[in-house]
Amino acid sequence: MVNRGATTPRPAAGWALFGPLKRFLRRPAVIVAEILVITAACILGASLAQAGRSSAAEVARLQQHGTLARTLVQGLALDHVFTSLWFLVALVSATASLSIVVVEQIRRLRAAWGQVPTEAQFRNAPFRREFTRPTSTDAVAATHIRTQGRLALAGSPLFHTGLLCVILAGALQALFGVQAVVDVYEGETLPATVEAWGAQWPGPLGRPFRLDEPLRLLSVASTRYEAGDLMTLRLKLAEAGPGGDQIREMGINEELPVSRGRLYVDAQHGPAALVEWTAPSSAPIGSAVLLEKKETAAFGAYTQGPGTLRARIRVPMPADGRRPDRAEIRILDGASRLAEGVLKPGETLTLPGGGLLKLHGLPYWARLHGNHDAAIGLAYLGFTLALLGAALTYGVVRVDELVAVTPEDDRERVVVALRPHRFAPLFQERFERLVRDHGGEV
Repeated sequence: MVNRGATTPRPAAGWALFGPLKRFLRRPAVIVAEILVITAACILGASLAQAGRSSAAEVARLQQHGTLARTLVQGLALDHVFTSLWFLVALVSATASLSIVVVEQIRRLRAAWGQVPTEAQFRNAPFRREFTRPTSTDAVAATHIRTQGRLALAGSPLFHTGLLCVILAGALQALFGVQAVVDVYEGETLPATVEAWGAQWPGPLGRPFRLDEPLRLLSVASTRYEAGDLMTLRLKLAEAGPGGDQIREMGINEELPVSRGRLYVDAQHGPAALVEWTAPSSAPIGSAVLLEKKETAAFGAYTQGPGTLRARIRVPMPADGRRPDRAEIRILDGASRLAEGVLKPGETLTLPGGGLLKLHGLPYWARLHGNHDAAIGLAYLGFTLALLGAALTYGVVRVDELVAVTPEDDRERVVVALRPHRFAPLFQERFERLVRDHGGEV
């Protein structure tokens, strides 16, 4: 009985669009474009000054090369490439393309894993030999087919799954991650607040970074090569807690885990000048001037004082690696030099008109970075899977063996074939051994 009122089910509109979208994302041109965009982002992020990694002056200089440069930096977010919208779009597109590839490869793996080669597939094997030998007493026709190195089939799916995890981790970091930076000098305490950080760059869905407990910088220790280049940098910090301060240490290329992410330090550091301006008509003004390396063996910076006054501070670094114990200070009013002198901590410089500039200390400062990356474990998993997939792809070769025996009167016809799926010339010796083992001559 036919139900004439029945109609053929039609796919939902969403599924109808999935086919063309899948074909588009699977196109080689689209995949190549995704790879090129991500590669370009990595090159730009590594070669250009990036907010949170480079100094504010270096980031600002990106826009000081004309109108075109300023437009490109602002339009393409070249000063924070890895949190830009276009990089996130490229990651999402690459994730979708790789997801399709991985699903297809897993399906092929499941179909191919249990397949047994047929005798017909060995007719064009790169190694094949037919010969006869004396028949055995219990001669019967028999065909033996064996496959070794089947794990090689999993190499490509594992490799692409690893890439998918890495790209997905990058997309999650761009969406939910956050980077923060702050400069801290010895003796200063970093409060457990969002506002304590000098600058933050959260993703579109990320929350600002902050510590759970205050953190005080106890000391900054550095060693240098004879040429003056930095050799090592180590920070000692005190993290406040219910049971008292907990002493933590960290250096370059080391991470300090915290409950909301991790902390790390880069190579930017130097002496800080703690100065206090005293003027007859105003309250004292104190500031911590973070000095930057301006010369091979000296750090320096300018700091603003009362009214139009400013001070140029220069701190020469001792050649024997000791900490500096004096600062060269020059007081300026516009282009006019009002006073200058060499001060040790605790000493003062008298200003015209009765004012004073006092140097309280020369502690070291260092730059701390805060980072929250919820997908760091996924990224490590991806690298592990990709390496395992590459090892299986290039280190394991699937090889099919065939030994077919057919009785012929008082002789047996033997067919021996070997079919490596890759690197066939490497299996010549193995094939010859297989022929000898079955009574053939090489």
